[in-house]
Amino acid sequence: MSVASTTHIGSLLDKMSSSDKDFRFMATSDLMNDLQKESIKLDDDSERRIVKGVLKLLEDTNGEVQNQAVKCLGPLVCKVKEPQIEIICDTLCSNCTNMSKDAEQLRDISSSGLKTVIASLATTNSGATNSISKKIMQRLIAAIQQGTTIANNATSKKTNNAFDLANGGQSQLEILDIISDMLSKFGANLSSFHSSLKQILLSHLNSNRSAVRKRVITSLSYLLETCDLALFNEILTHLLNELQRAPPSKSSDTNTTIKTYVQALTSICRLASQRLSEHMHEIVRITLSFIENTPSNNNSDDQQYDDELIEYCLQALETYLKRCPKETNQFVPKIVDICIIYLKYDPNFNYDDDDNTMSDDQSGDDDDGDDDKDQDSYSDDDDLSWKVRHSAAKCIEAVVVTQHDILQTNCYRKIVPVLIERFLERENTVKADIFHCFITILQQTKTTYAHQHQQQHSTIYSSIHDDEDSMDTDHLATKNSYVSPLAEYVPLIVRSLAKIMKDKDTKNREGSLVVLTNLVQVQHNILIDHIDIILPNTLHSLSISDKTKKYQGSHTEAKSTQTISKSLHSNLKITALAFLYALLQTHNDSARFHKHVKLMLPLIISHANDSFYKIASEALLVLQESVKIIRPKSTVIIQTEFKPFVEQIYECTLKRLKQKDFDQEVKERAITCFAYVIVYLGDLLSSDQLQSCWPILTELLRNEITRLPTVRALTSIVESPLHLDLQIVLVETVPILASYLRQNHRTLKMNTLSCLRSMIKLYSKHFNKPILKTILVELPSLINENDLLLAQYALKLTTSMCKISNNQTHIDKDQIQPILNKVLELILSPLLQGTALDAVIEFFCALVSQSISYEELVKLLIKPIYSQQKATTSTAASTTNDHHPHQQQPQQQQQQQLVVHRQAFYSIAKSFASLTVANLKESAYFIKKFQEDLNDSKCSDSIKILALLCLGETGKYTDLAQSSSNLQQILLDIFSSQSDDLRTAASYTLGYIGIRNLNSHIPFLLSEIARSQTKRQYLLLHSLREIIAYQNHENLPQLDEHIDSIWRTLFAHCECPEEGTRNVVAECLGKLTLLKAEKLLPILRETFVNHTEQQKSASPYVRSTIITAIKFTIVDQPQHIDAILKSYIKDFLNGLEDKDIDVRRVALVMFNSAAHNKPMLIRDLLKELLPKLYNETRVRPELIREVEMGPFKHTVDDGLDLRKAAYECMYTLLDTCLDKLDMFDYLTYVEDGLKQDHYDIRMLTFLMVVRLSILCPTIVLQRLDRLVQPLKTILQSKVKANSIKQEFEKHDELRRAAIKVFLALQQIKDANKVACINDFETCVKSSKEFHDLYNTVILEQQQSSSGFSFNTNNNTEAMDMS
Repeated sequence: MSVASTTHIGSLLDKMSSSDKDFRFMATSDLMNDLQKESIKLDDDSERRIVKGVLKLLEDTNGEVQNQAVKCLGPLVCKVKEPQIEIICDTLCSNCTNMSKDAEQLRDISSSGLKTVIASLATTNSGATNSISKKIMQRLIAAIQQGTTIANNATSKKTNNAFDLANGGQSQLEILDIISDMLSKFGANLSSFHSSLKQILLSHLNSNRSAVRKRVITSLSYLLETCDLALFNEILTHLLNELQRAPPSKSSDTNTTIKTYVQALTSICRLASQRLSEHMHEIVRITLSFIENTPSNNNSDDQQYDDELIEYCLQALETYLKRCPKETNQFVPKIVDICIIYLKYDPNFNYDDDDNTMSDDQSGDDDDGDDDKDQDSYSDDDDLSWKVRHSAAKCIEAVVVTQHDILQTNCYRKIVPVLIERFLERENTVKADIFHCFITILQQTKTTYAHQHQQQHSTIYSSIHDDEDSMDTDHLATKNSYVSPLAEYVPLIVRSLAKIMKDKDTKNREGSLVVLTNLVQVQHNILIDHIDIILPNTLHSLSISDKTKKYQGSHTEAKSTQTISKSLHSNLKITALAFLYALLQTHNDSARFHKHVKLMLPLIISHANDSFYKIASEALLVLQESVKIIRPKSTVIIQTEFKPFVEQIYECTLKRLKQKDFDQEVKERAITCFAYVIVYLGDLLSSDQLQSCWPILTELLRNEITRLPTVRALTSIVESPLHLDLQIVLVETVPILASYLRQNHRTLKMNTLSCLRSMIKLYSKHFNKPILKTILVELPSLINENDLLLAQYALKLTTSMCKISNNQTHIDKDQIQPILNKVLELILSPLLQGTALDAVIEFFCALVSQSISYEELVKLLIKPIYSQQKATTSTAASTTNDHHPHQQQPQQQQQQQLVVHRQAFYSIAKSFASLTVANLKESAYFIKKFQEDLNDSKCSDSIKILALLCLGETGKYTDLAQSSSNLQQILLDIFSSQSDDLRTAASYTLGYIGIRNLNSHIPFLLSEIARSQTKRQYLLLHSLREIIAYQNHENLPQLDEHIDSIWRTLFAHCECPEEGTRNVVAECLGKLTLLKAEKLLPILRETFVNHTEQQKSASPYVRSTIITAIKFTIVDQPQHIDAILKSYIKDFLNGLEDKDIDVRRVALVMFNSAAHNKPMLIRDLLKELLPKLYNETRVRPELIREVEMGPFKHTVDDGLDLRKAAYECMYTLLDTCLDKLDMFDYLTYVEDGLKQDHYDIRMLTFLMVVRLSILCPTIVLQRLDRLVQPLKTILQSKVKANSIKQEFEKHDELRRAAIKVFLALQQIKDANKVACINDFETCVKSSKEFHDLYNTVILEQQQSSSGFSFNTNNNTEAMDMS
């Protein structure tokens, strides 16, 4: 340590000895800050002086100085060496066990200090931690044993002692707390003390004092979490035996033992549920036996119950359900029945009179107030039955959370009516629990309805195509079948909540509104028949003023009460407005709201002007939805009674827009609301009103904070069907918008492009050349492959400008040339495809009619390929002069093919075809040129590929096969070329050139397929595939008469030994089946079933081809085939049990495709399919073989692809069928995958563990030890020194991924209490290599948005394994 540091420390130590308490306090504070610095290093002498000085301050007479000294101990033990740590711990332990009556304060402060030291030691990587923790535990155990002995002697002499554990001596209570901390932090390292601790804790579990029992239970739980299995079973057996020997009594005092042991088991389950799971059946059975004698089962009305015992038992059942849902599953019906009874358990209050008032839910405010006073008049401080009801509600919620299929069980119909009935619970705490439980049920219903809605969507789609007139109410009933159990309870829900919505207690009103908000989100229009009840009651919460009762007391207290009251009312109003917004959004029949508009709108307008930004923000959302209520469409004539509100809404939003000092959220919502007013009600505003608002919008557009919402609002106004006069707006805003295209703000640029495009399409007459030029000059920089979506938007805008039919806005070639140059560069990009390519083609077509000729544009398109022919030829010539011409020939051929990227050929060809269709007369020259190039041997492969693709794309629109008699033969000749790209292009073209004359083209293709060899057949089948695939996009009636002949030809090639050929055949069969599902799908099924029954003699190739064909019928969009396929798919999935490994593999691929694209096909079959799926995740030794490669032997696993396909399918099921999975079985196979030694399998299971930690953390928590151990093994594994570079890279990626998985597991609640998590972290921090890697991964996740996302609302993948 430097001289300056030594001097500084010495100065602080001197001040710590000062007689001034302020000096001592500040010196200790400064010392603590210095010790927390990384740079400070202490020598031995400084360590001794600091330790001595801090320990001395623990005996200080000033409490603040003592507390500061305790805080200083934490960073101090992280800086000093082991001898000094031992001195600190010995001193603190001695103080904690000081029996002197005068040392009470010192004992308390030393106990706090020891806890601080233990917490700090747990975070250090020092090897001394284990030995010090053992010494501390030894001292603590000795102190407890000594205290117990002294207490026993004192009892015989009838004296009191601070260490009397049985009677709750304060010192011993502190020691028990410290033991709990020690076990939680170092439990695994203290195994030598576990037996002693067991004897001490069990002997004092029946203490007379609850404080002792509570601490003993906590310590016992931590002990059982880390002790060995034999000791765990010994202690658990003791607890269960004691429970069975203690019969429940009516008296609460005699039930103390039962309550203690029930609490102990509950606490153990929270910390060590994975160990307790195998004993759970017996534990639940015993727990239920204590509460089975429910009020309804006992005939005696005078029967008394131990409310506290019932409460503890219900809390225990709640914990068991959450921690061990699989093991408790069989008890769920019984638990639900008991909880329902205890949810109604209120022996001291009669609800009969209250139930009678339920029918009169529309009674006046005064009546409601009287009812509330009657309820408030009831008070019984000794009544603890509310705790029973509270625990019952929480237990029911645990059932709902853990039972994903609750809607399919009888429990749903049992729970829902009782919860609705208990909405009138008199105790507000219990009422809040009931509301929360009911909201959980609503959320489960919503999730299940989403799956059912998806399943029924395809059924309805098929019905529409079967019979356009058959879409009746039956379909709607089917569609809503999952919600029907809830729908029947809606009237009861409304009736129960209507009274609460006028309750005097704002918390109750707020809770009822939250329930309704969740209810309307389950299904659209679910409250449509109850608007007249719900809406007035909701508006009642908005109409109240922030009044408080008269308060007699000090002015400060009265002011505080008013503040609390105002806060409560504000929360209520925010909740009411949020519900109103949800109600208006989810209910489409605006006429139902019309009778309430006069009452609703003044309130909403008033709240939109509220000074509290949250209320104003929510009110503006409601206001914009209200605009659509009074006028749903611009074509609808607004009712006369609503016209006065138009100006009020306008003035309200305009006032908000003019304000300068309000919240950002309010600003944005005010802008959006104002746009709604203009869009829906603009024609009802005077011209002066409209003209006055445009300058404000322009000002907001210039403001950096409000420009984005203003651009969006402006887009809505421009697209309004009212077609308002916006000339003034356009003139002022277009230059501003054009300048935003230069901003480094992607979202702003995209919204600006959309806005400008809408302006040009709808108000082109207001644009002239100067205005267009301001836009055009900004567009070239946006057109590149780095952001294709932005380029697409820019091209669409340019296209719209080219299409303006106005001589004054004609775009010159010079103006468009920079954009054209950029597009010609973009078309060569390998990334250009899909909608971006469509935008390029649309731009070219618009350009030809405006600024450039067809011939010139086509020449520019093909120039990159033709201009490089000479360079390619020169390269080829120089290559042939090389010393090794035969070795260089493939390179020459490859150079010719890669003049531009393969995708660029297709992009140019599609653009050429689209231009040609619009200019057929001018296209003859180029079509003839391309045909000549195909016959020209001097042309490079690049030119021939371009010629082939251009002809093929043009063939989609015009019959080229007949216009050129020898074109088909030319293409067949090219099939013999050495170039793969050339053959592929010829195959593609052969499919399309005759697509407009299938009656002659199909027979030609089928005859060629029949007489060709295998390689030629493969290319011809590709041609046939292009025709069938095109039929799926554009109906070609001529194909129907050839389906039978095509089908026979395809089936003739199902047994082809070439897998590539079979895959093409399968795709053709699948696409063809989509066209004629009723006819062809049964044929596929029958053929597959026959070949499956004759596996010994039948070829497996046919079965694999048929399954692959089925995969191609499963697409993400609803299809006519879906309803038929659902009834047949089970037969095809029987391929999972096929003897042939390839058949099983393609069956898994098809299963995965169905789970991803159409989960409704397989959801109901998962119970049968999952065992077959899991079976394929096993490593099969019989599929592993050794292959000799020269002097080396290489191991080949033929089952690897099968396992990968199985794990991929499992991962897909997490997203689409989570509620159908038994997560414990699922996790077992995930754990097996973590132990497999293949890179791909491990990475897949890593992704699954991360996903599971977010979707079902409670279940993962129970298996943490099994999940973390493989991660630790991977982290500690080594790669052989002679391995190749790729092996080292894969190993590094595996270790990084393992740490990412660990970080995800760490985020689970209570994971830090599990020993394996702490062990892994210790393992990481004990090695510099691992610690550096750990810190690197954390840093990457903080800096990159593509790392983990622990947000449970995130539906995207949360892990980047690259």
